[in-house]
Amino acid sequence: MKYIFLILVAFAAGCGGSLSEEQRKAYREKIEMNKIVRVTEIEITEAAFEKGRSIVRTLDSLSTDSAAREAYLAAYPGKIKFMTGLEESHHALERQIFQAYVSDTSGSYHDNVQNVRDDKGVVDSLLYSKPVTMAGHDQIVGVWHVWMSHRDVVLEISRKK
Repeated sequence: MKYIFLILVAFAAGCGGSLSEEQRKAYREKIEMNKIVRVTEIEITEAAFEKGRSIVRTLDSLSTDSAAREAYLAAYPGKIKFMTGLEESHHALERQIFQAYVSDTSGSYHDNVQNVRDDKGVVDSLLYSKPVTMAGHDQIVGVWHVWMSHRDVVLEISRKK
C-alpha cells in the first residue's frame, strides 16, 4: 500500500500539469465565451438593426463590383435576398413584409427587424428588412431581407460587454 501511494505521488509530480501559453490563452477564451451575460430584447433588436444596416451599406457599396458582391453574399453565414416581387420568396414572412411595404402609401419607409420563431415558439433567428426606393420617388424598387441567427447576435453582444 505504501508503494502504491509513492507511485501515485511520483506519477502526479511527473505530469506537471503545465500548459503552454497558447493553451492557456485558448482556455481563457473558452471560459469567456461560456460566461453568462444578461442581454435584453432591446439590445438584441438594436444589434440586429446595426448589423443589418451595416450589411446593406456594404452591399450598396459593392453594387458596381458584382464579383465582390457575390463573394460577400457567399461568405455571409445567413441568407441575404433582394426581393422585387412577391413570387420571388418561398418564405411567408418575407412576402408579408414586402406586401406591407408596397401597400404603404405614406411614402415614409423604415427598416424593420422581426423575431422569427421555430416550431416550438422559440426565437431562433431575426429578419432585417430594408426597402429600396427609386431615387427622387417614393416608389419601392425592392426590399433587402437579411436573415441572422439569434444566437450569433447574442454572442456578438456578449463579446462587447
